[in-house]
Amino acid sequence: MKAFLFCLAALFAASTLNAQKISGVVTQPDGKAVEFATVVLYNAADSALVKGAITDSDGKYEFENIASGRYFLNANQVGMGKGAAAVFEYDGGDKPVEKITLQESSTEISQVTVVARRPIVEVKSDKTIMNVEGNINSQGQNALELLRKAPGVVVDNNDNIMLKGKNSVRFQIDGRDVPMDSKDLAGYLKGLRAEDIAAIELITNPSAKYDASGNAGIINFKTRKNRALGTNGSVGGEAVYGESLKGGGRFSFNHRNDWVNAFGNYNNHFGDWHNELNLVRDQDGRRFDQKSEMKDNNNNHNFKFGSDFFLNSKHTIGFIVDGRTAQGPASNNTRTYISSLATPGQPDSVLVAGNYQPQDRKNLNFNLNYRFADTSGRELTIDANRGAYRYRATSYQPNYYKDLGEETVLSENIYQNSTPTDIDMTIVKADYEQPFLKGKLGIGYKMNHVKTDNTFDFFNVIDGTPVLNIDRSNRFVYDEMVNAGYVNYNIQLKKWGFQAGLRAEHTDWEGELTSQKPGGNEMVANDYLDLFPSAAVTYTLNDKNQFNLTYSRRIDRPSYRDLNPFEDKLDELTYRKGNPFLRPQYTNGLELTHTFMGFFNTTLGYSHTNDVFTEYIDTAGNGASFLRNGNIASQDNFTLSIGAPMPIAKWWQGYLSVTGILSSFEANFREGYAYTESFKTLNLYSEQNFILPKGWSFQVSGWFNSPTIWQATFRSKAMGAMDIGVKKQIFDGDGTISLTMGDVLGTAGWSSVNDFTPGLYMTGNGTWESQTLRLNFDYRFGNKNVKGSRQRKTGTEDVNSRIKSGRN
Repeated sequence: MKAFLFCLAALFAASTLNAQKISGVVTQPDGKAVEFATVVLYNAADSALVKGAITDSDGKYEFENIASGRYFLNANQVGMGKGAAAVFEYDGGDKPVEKITLQESSTEISQVTVVARRPIVEVKSDKTIMNVEGNINSQGQNALELLRKAPGVVVDNNDNIMLKGKNSVRFQIDGRDVPMDSKDLAGYLKGLRAEDIAAIELITNPSAKYDASGNAGIINFKTRKNRALGTNGSVGGEAVYGESLKGGGRFSFNHRNDWVNAFGNYNNHFGDWHNELNLVRDQDGRRFDQKSEMKDNNNNHNFKFGSDFFLNSKHTIGFIVDGRTAQGPASNNTRTYISSLATPGQPDSVLVAGNYQPQDRKNLNFNLNYRFADTSGRELTIDANRGAYRYRATSYQPNYYKDLGEETVLSENIYQNSTPTDIDMTIVKADYEQPFLKGKLGIGYKMNHVKTDNTFDFFNVIDGTPVLNIDRSNRFVYDEMVNAGYVNYNIQLKKWGFQAGLRAEHTDWEGELTSQKPGGNEMVANDYLDLFPSAAVTYTLNDKNQFNLTYSRRIDRPSYRDLNPFEDKLDELTYRKGNPFLRPQYTNGLELTHTFMGFFNTTLGYSHTNDVFTEYIDTAGNGASFLRNGNIASQDNFTLSIGAPMPIAKWWQGYLSVTGILSSFEANFREGYAYTESFKTLNLYSEQNFILPKGWSFQVSGWFNSPTIWQATFRSKAMGAMDIGVKKQIFDGDGTISLTMGDVLGTAGWSSVNDFTPGLYMTGNGTWESQTLRLNFDYRFGNKNVKGSRQRKTGTEDVNSRIKSGRN
């Protein structure tokens, strides 16, 4: 292993502008911060509206990229009154505005109680934010279901997640990666409840400060936090009924005084989730009509605990411990009717197969952190992390070929396997920022070391006795060290904002495949240095129109499990296996965003990716087909996104998001297996919220995906769903109870066809447990004004996203 340290001198940064702004705070008369207050910036010359903002949990607001001029501010919060800031001059740079104190109005609103809420979706210069907290139809759902509603996000039939047509997405919880990648994230996200999520951030063109991995960008789940001095918390629970009853509970707390803030949460979920999969394959002169019923016993426990210690006004140290355990078997039962293509409606035999897979996942992470910040704008953060992931699973896979009446066994093949996986990671990172030449300069360093140990023992069961198959058993050990450094700089010059930056990453890795078969060992290794430039230009044309142009180069490294040539079987005719020779893929991306009146956003994007690694279907002997990852293509993506709130009335608020994608790829799967394709995709999401008297509210939401291509696997048909929900505030507003119904019309199932693979024609369709009835309850206790714990990015972002947990 090599340690390669970088010290990069003054180059420019690549994140969206955040250093040049007008900012301030809104408080009550007693000095307490006001959250969710509406703050509006007006032009002093003609009182024209320039921009609006919503205060955060500390009562803070900010306006970025404002042209020089004279302005004034108004603020209000229903039930707390109004306030204003006098006319002031703004000449660029950072402008703190005097504190705005709200004074109660003498006019009371009768009958209808208006509750302040954040916009459903906020589009900012560097990210799109989907606010989940308070969203009725989100209650009782899990994180994977929420992603189906997020602008530009598509979840396919295998729970792979794509963002704006690209499939390499990094996933984070409060800025820290979760321990799996997009293709095996489903189990974890199904255990993450919507009630624990405040917002989902979609960062499609990250700056040089972020790790360079993820060509589609970053999806960050921001969890809810307590916000009061003293002690507070919440408890809640849910019941979900679809094909069976399931549910869970949760608890969180926060305690803060002058020198310490302690916080923690716990949640669990239990129950069976059901899926159906139907495939019809025409291959080798035969038709294989396969019907599968799958069940995943999803019993998991998640916890997080930490503290911040305030040494003085400039120095803070803290720690975080978080983890997850998940136990429960996954199982599927499959029947495949086999016939000749000459007589496809007359099967001559049936394959009756099953797969019973007990699983045990454990993930534990430790973080130590330090933060220095002073009033001059200097800030230093240091994080040290240690993480461990353990996965244990066995599988029993009987395959019986029977006559059509299933009375006589024609032949049988019974298999077992054991697939333990250990992953250990050590990560250290430091980031520093300070004012420099009327702008802000940032530099940083990160080191991560990851070692994975995967064993695959495959057994043939003969006369009830497992016998090790040395031809199909192996052990794969992967060791990787990545050292990275970056520098950024941004500056605002009147109507123009400029940023540029450079990140350098040195990667040194090796993989050792040890086979039980003599002479079957293999060693693969590589050592390379990459540079990742990025830049941004922002121009404020006038009070109503702003333009933002961004560029970045990014890398995607294969997941650790995809590098292992394991075989994961649905039955002996359908399976998935890894590829130890996968290479990284590289993407150059460009986005232009126009913002009108501070809320109506239109974004045009283009990206080109080389060495795209993706799943594709190939064929084997005896009528078998399998999924495998390979570097098979180059891809061009054009995207057009439009998002805007739709305020119809004081009691009726809506939102509409539209994303169009034009994608083309040139694929070379293997010799004699090449393909070129272009396709268009449209993603829609809409939500309508109705505020009713006496604490009631009602919501209707829906999403739609037009026909598209899932990686290089399927041409999918259109799919979508509509949800409805009602919520009631109880216990003087401290509690809420909601009832929602998902996929009311039963339209969320998928249907598709594969005609890419030579010698194979496949159609497929399936459903998951989308049509559910959910009852949800939450109760908040304690002081309601506690300032919450720091939301930290600890540095594990890019490493954990490449770990896969068990089933593919």
